[in-house]
Amino acid sequence: MKTHRSGPSCYHKHMAGEIDLDIEIPGPVLALGERIASAGGELFIVGGWVRDRLLAKDTPDIDLATNLAADEVKAAASGLGSIYDLGERFGTIGTRVGEYSLEITTYRREEYTPGSRHPKVTPVEGIAEDLSRRDFTINTLAFSVVPDPGRLIDMFEGVEDLRRGVIRTPLAPAGAMAEDPLRMMRAVRFAAQLGYDIDPELLAVLGKKAALLETISWERRREELERILVSPNPDGGVRTLVDTGLMDFVSPEVAALKGVKQPRAYHRADVLEHTLLTLSYLGPDPLLRRAALFHDLGKPDAKVTEPKTMFPEHEKIGERLTREAMRRLRYSNDGIQKTAFLVRRHMRPIHYRGNWSDAAVRRMIRDCTLIRDGDVVVPLEAVFELARADILAGSLDTVDRNLALLSELSEKVRAVQHEQAIENITSPLDGRELMDLFDRGPGPWLKEVKSHLTELVVAGELDPEDKEGAASRARGFLEHTES
Repeated sequence: MKTHRSGPSCYHKHMAGEIDLDIEIPGPVLALGERIASAGGELFIVGGWVRDRLLAKDTPDIDLATNLAADEVKAAASGLGSIYDLGERFGTIGTRVGEYSLEITTYRREEYTPGSRHPKVTPVEGIAEDLSRRDFTINTLAFSVVPDPGRLIDMFEGVEDLRRGVIRTPLAPAGAMAEDPLRMMRAVRFAAQLGYDIDPELLAVLGKKAALLETISWERRREELERILVSPNPDGGVRTLVDTGLMDFVSPEVAALKGVKQPRAYHRADVLEHTLLTLSYLGPDPLLRRAALFHDLGKPDAKVTEPKTMFPEHEKIGERLTREAMRRLRYSNDGIQKTAFLVRRHMRPIHYRGNWSDAAVRRMIRDCTLIRDGDVVVPLEAVFELARADILAGSLDTVDRNLALLSELSEKVRAVQHEQAIENITSPLDGRELMDLFDRGPGPWLKEVKSHLTELVVAGELDPEDKEGAASRARGFLEHTES
């Protein structure tokens, strides 16, 4: 670790290296700065906006810090744009001015109590102390608006760490992580987002203090996991979570994948490494990346070694474990249903070996399309995309053959869909007709009968307009299931 300077260092214009320090302050911020100055205050742009501008990235979200109290900031910002309450009692005022969203916070120090989403806030004297409480050096940079516009304050060599590509804490990492243990996941997230390395001293703290995550709410853990999953390096991020032990306190089901060996004939890595490879072959779609992370959760429990190593029904077990893991992380019911759907069906296209009839293809289309209230909420294409990534992450000896089979199945799907949109097929008899036919009220039986009749239409065994035939099939189905 480098020795930290005791005071601010100032940079002007362009410096050597890839980072451009010639930053233009947005007009709305300058306007706010004039009002803050008139009220006797000072104003700095801090955190992510400064970091991103130094990396030549644009963002309309700007965090600012000032010595004025929240009520004084509100008065100064009045008339610039719409004011919204982000947490005035915590010293933060928000305003939207054109395309920009400004959040202005009184200099402060904050500390999270176990399980809380809101920090304990303590006012501090100046910008130096405010910056020292921030999580990582690359987020301690401040750009002066008032006074001396354009002055970059870099107390903890954040610019150098941006150049080196290092995630490092401004003060001792053990204390910084204890202050807000979610910072351990944030370190992994920034490394995954920026492609940076985590400082060795900080990385060691993550491994030793992973259990501190237990004091953090599941919602906050979920939010960081999601950010890691849609980052440019989700595989590296997840690997770090597992290797440091953090994953034990996010999803122990994922942590359990490490070291679970697979047959070399079908895979080139253990289940965890296969999962990471699958992630790397997918774009930053949150649903697909999440499904990839969870798609083989069932393998540790499903594994058998006699007469040979196999994972029978791992999709079914994986669906259950996915629901358990996501409920624990407080995902929405919608997110759980969609993800579990993909986990359960990710092997369906891979099972194709060139001998499916049109009826079998139609059944696969229907089974691999999640329809809710008549709308497609998870399309067949998502299942195929996950299956393709799963194949690419498998044995190099079988990739080409399996991709060719997947392509052949895609052609069969297109041909069948050209004749009839399978996802639009419905039962020849609607709910009212079935209730009248059997003189019964609504109940679970209704959905079961309609689903059975729809499947018969999909398989080509029942004409979609044949109500008489549907009535006969419905009677037979109920007699069989209720006998």
